[in-house]
Amino acid sequence: MTSDRAYTRIPVPALVIFALPHVPESWIDKSTDPTTREAARIYYAAIDAATERQAKALEEGVPTARVVRVRGAHHIFLSNEWETLRETRAFLARLK
Repeated sequence: MTSDRAYTRIPVPALVIFALPHVPESWIDKSTDPTTREAARIYYAAIDAATERQAKALEEGVPTARVVRVRGAHHIFLSNEWETLRETRAFLARLK
């Protein structure tokens, strides 16, 4: 299928976990360069806005999806293991 609408209908339950807001790397906060800190602030504001748009699109477009936002880094299953496990277990429990 070549349509950009190939995955607009997901007829099964889905769990989608987003890292939102993203947590900047620690070196950014430690930087003494105000230009670096401001560039990082702008970058993270933009990436969080884009991620929020994706999360909302899923919530609105896929009624079978459970969309979760977890503050963290890119690999949230590592940085936020307990939250990821909690959400996964709760999602699976609802399938029974």
